[in-house]
Amino acid sequence: MKRCALLLLPLLLAACGGPGSYAEREDFQSDPRHRRDFPTAAAPLCDAARRVLLGDGYVVLPGRDALTFSGAKEFRVDDKGHAQLRLHLACSEAHSGATLFVTATEEHFDVKTTRQSTSVGVPLVAPISFSSSTEGDNQVKTRGETVAARDFYERFYRAVQRELGGRQ
Repeated sequence: MKRCALLLLPLLLAACGGPGSYAEREDFQSDPRHRRDFPTAAAPLCDAARRVLLGDGYVVLPGRDALTFSGAKEFRVDDKGHAQLRLHLACSEAHSGATLFVTATEEHFDVKTTRQSTSVGVPLVAPISFSSSTEGDNQVKTRGETVAARDFYERFYRAVQRELGGRQ
């Protein structure tokens, strides 16, 4: 019995150690949410994806080459906050067409007001002091994460397919 308890002790301690880091849990398995094969070349596939984003009000920013780009769209949350949905896309030639890789992130921002005051004076020499205060609004990222909803990615892939003209 003591032997069994000694063997289980390290396992119990490891289980109580908290969630660990996300990097420790990453297994680099291909996730079908983030990739879709199309029976077309990479350049027309990227053009179709770019047109889908532009047609839905996204601002499209070029990547390092013609086969990579990103799109961003802003959403107002309230008077002092907004969210940004950003899609990162890459097209790659595949054995029978091309693959579209997509990762979406959602980030939330709030406006935080900061106040700073300074006072300068020499009380023993002269009873004069100067003070100033400044107030400023700063945009602060409050949270961000990768979009995991399968339906979001499926809607995007269907829109790309429609833009390609239904050839699949």
